[in-house]
Amino acid sequence: MFKKKPYIYTEKALFVGDSLVAPNIKVHFMPTTKVACSSIKMMLAEANGSYKPELIRYLQTPNISEAQTIHNIAISGLDLFRKKPAAEQDEMWESPDWWRVGALRSPYARLYSSFENRILMQAPSPLSPEAWALCQDVRVDGLIDIAATFRRFVHALRGRPDLFFVDDHFTGQFGKLRDDHVRYTHLFRVDKPGEMDSFARQVSERSGKEIVAKRLNEGLGIKYYHVMDAETAEMIEEIFVDDFNRYGFEREVFPTTPPELVASPRETRAIEYARDMTLRLRQLSLLARDRRGWKYGTAQILTDLGLRKPKIPPNLR
Repeated sequence: MFKKKPYIYTEKALFVGDSLVAPNIKVHFMPTTKVACSSIKMMLAEANGSYKPELIRYLQTPNISEAQTIHNIAISGLDLFRKKPAAEQDEMWESPDWWRVGALRSPYARLYSSFENRILMQAPSPLSPEAWALCQDVRVDGLIDIAATFRRFVHALRGRPDLFFVDDHFTGQFGKLRDDHVRYTHLFRVDKPGEMDSFARQVSERSGKEIVAKRLNEGLGIKYYHVMDAETAEMIEEIFVDDFNRYGFEREVFPTTPPELVASPRETRAIEYARDMTLRLRQLSLLARDRRGWKYGTAQILTDLGLRKPKIPPNLR
């Protein structure tokens, strides 16, 4: 039986191996989770002319919304930087003809958004049972206290970062951007008014298409300052000290008294219902792969990872 050769990264790909390439508009994008990542990928896929929403129905990945399928390269049609030939990587890295794009967001806002998605709503994550045990819901008369649960999570993250850094939603932005090696042409704050729209206009001009910055994968409408107190903010500043210092994020002032934000009975039930749906979606995704046999399952996993092109029905070709 033949053994698969190990994938060899170039030196550049070791820094930004998960970055994406839109070759038709010459854009190299370094995505960072919970920094308008979905929205920027959608803009670039549309500008690149490679977005394929008609293939969404054939995916078996447990995406909890159609908008999240943009992270699958079979849907976005974007290329992985690490899979490009070394000579092409060099051109993307150095050439003035290429854009090198990254985005930034306040660590307070980004961490709360990651918490809401991964911990509160329990979207699929590689966290271990040990990690989950440290950030269980704080309940008041059976209702979820979202603010207290967030603060419990931040305590857990500071105390055991090794358990949480397996999920890049909880790691720093510098580790993804690596601007000590990448010479960015565009590095902007997505949480500053007008910045996303400005970038969309520039992409429109570059591609000759009308590109609009869409708000994708929005949360519950809760802002980080609704759940933050001074002690928790100080821990976040400690955890992400490199990001605060390197990118000049504002260190904000928060109340010393921890705020309460207890979900209503209906809101608590809605959160629990969403969690149940996500769990069942993951079960069905695994079951579908298993029932189609190991050959189909292997092929589908390769497709989901972008290592194999999906089979497209004749009527969609």
